[in-house]
Amino acid sequence: MEKKQKQLGQYIFTNHDFEGSIDEFLAQTAPLIGYLIHSFNALDSVLNSTVCLLINDRADEKGAIIIHNMSFSAKIDLFYRLVRSMELTVEKELPSFSSFIENLKKCATYRNAVVHAEWDSLEEDGYTYVKMSFTKDGLQQQYWQFTPDSLMKINDFIDQTREGFDTFDGELQKLL
Repeated sequence: MEKKQKQLGQYIFTNHDFEGSIDEFLAQTAPLIGYLIHSFNALDSVLNSTVCLLINDRADEKGAIIIHNMSFSAKIDLFYRLVRSMELTVEKELPSFSSFIENLKKCATYRNAVVHAEWDSLEEDGYTYVKMSFTKDGLQQQYWQFTPDSLMKINDFIDQTREGFDTFDGELQKLL
């Protein structure tokens, strides 16, 4: 997926260049966005269950109390600390854990970009305004090029990351 930045103009909407209907684009992408959200929610659910299991393998209540109202990123951090603590205790590391954590973080970034994109700001070449950042050059507007293909790739990445919990479980069993 391509990204670009534009210097903030006089108004936030100044850089939104698309003139015309976005109906055709939305007809192509809206179902894909729905699938992506569904896949992300499934990933979040597996993360919830895994964190609860790591906290107490007999019941989810204590884990559920802890993760209640936590953001996905906060749950990733808790998951990392729980597993890292186990690794330190047994003085061994899970081979794919660091990359798995990075993939979980990327999933959160992708999901947030899609869900919080300003879809009415679509440009002629498919770039959509996602967020603003403050750099040494001032306020920059970030645009991501969402296409049906890029949305499917994001969805596939989220699904593959969810499947990474199987690898994690296998490595954890060997570790313990």
